[in-house]
Amino acid sequence: MQAWRRLTVRGRIVVVFGLLALTAGIVFTQRDLAWLGAFTCAVVIGALLMVSWPVKGLRHERRLAVSSAPVGTEFGVGMTLTSAGGGLPRLLHFEDVVPPSMGIRPRFALSGGVPSKGYRVGYRLTGVQRGRFRIGPLLVRSLDPFGLARNDMAFVTTTEIAVTPRIFDLGGLRAGSSGASAEARTARAGLVGQDDVLVREYRRGDDVRRVHWRSTARAGELMVRREEQSWQPTTRLLVDNRRCAHSGTGADSSFEWAVSAAASAGLALLGAGSTLELADADGLTLSPDSDRSVRAQQLLYELTDITLTSAESLAAGLFAAGEERRPSSSVLAVLGRLTDADLATLIETTPRSGSAHALLLDVQTFAGGRQRSAQARYAMELANRGWVVSLATASTSVPDAWIGLHEAAEVLA
Repeated sequence: MQAWRRLTVRGRIVVVFGLLALTAGIVFTQRDLAWLGAFTCAVVIGALLMVSWPVKGLRHERRLAVSSAPVGTEFGVGMTLTSAGGGLPRLLHFEDVVPPSMGIRPRFALSGGVPSKGYRVGYRLTGVQRGRFRIGPLLVRSLDPFGLARNDMAFVTTTEIAVTPRIFDLGGLRAGSSGASAEARTARAGLVGQDDVLVREYRRGDDVRRVHWRSTARAGELMVRREEQSWQPTTRLLVDNRRCAHSGTGADSSFEWAVSAAASAGLALLGAGSTLELADADGLTLSPDSDRSVRAQQLLYELTDITLTSAESLAAGLFAAGEERRPSSSVLAVLGRLTDADLATLIETTPRSGSAHALLLDVQTFAGGRQRSAQARYAMELANRGWVVSLATASTSVPDAWIGLHEAAEVLA
């Protein structure tokens, strides 16, 4: 039965013809016809033995030009085939398994087996969907010269590629005041922050050289520097990944826009010197205590793996009640569809020092609908409570939304 499955359509036709000829030659005592049938069957059996003979020492090595690539970019894949040589001559067909989103599986063939010096082949793929994907395994089909039989084999090794969010080059938000209402805070630092000196009351044993005379004169009591150097501003980057807050499908959905915006903004903030922590609707996902040398790569990998969640509130991703916040901590939120409860949560957890910025998506437009006035109303309410807000639709690019955030900050300044 296994031998029958290894026969091609041509091979099955030939073996049926051979058996019929052999049977007819025996029944009608036609020796020539019987010999023809026997010879035909022998050829098919030889083809089965040829393809079943193992390819001696066949190995392959797959190399990717990069370990990760942004959405929409091409990357190269190289493959080297080697063999210990020997074995019967045959036609080898190779097919490398790739994710369906990356296109058609690359195929190539070698006649007579793998050359003794090895064989190299390369192809290019395009990552059109964010996520982690595996390339492989490599499928090998062995064929006899007449195409009568085949034997399918497969390597077990695969290679992972991370398709990261689409990245846009954004300028950092300037330091300084971003504006606030009278009932909010009186001074707020921008997302990048500003140089400052932290002071406290003088305690016995403090070095006199650490006395901060300007603060001492202002407070009327001896004050000393708590830190000699400027503090590093901390920004919490919040990505709204609630399923109920987004619309659209695939790469054009509001959620993919939000992830791309978060990745672009996060890299811009890291480049400007900000200490970054990443959070979503389920809570904190990237701590600012991680290794600074790999923080940008960690940010991209976290946003590569982020998915929609069934959470209904943003409270877990914002500054929770009783949470110890860093000095002048700020928040940059990429928000989807809001409700009155979300608005109350955002206002309640607004940083008392630092800044609050939001890229607010009109998610209805990502599903082909009209712009909703409700999102515009929420944007206005947040702006009245000290937030710097930029409202984006499906036709708004990430750089344009970032520029809108700059312009809104200038209006409030």
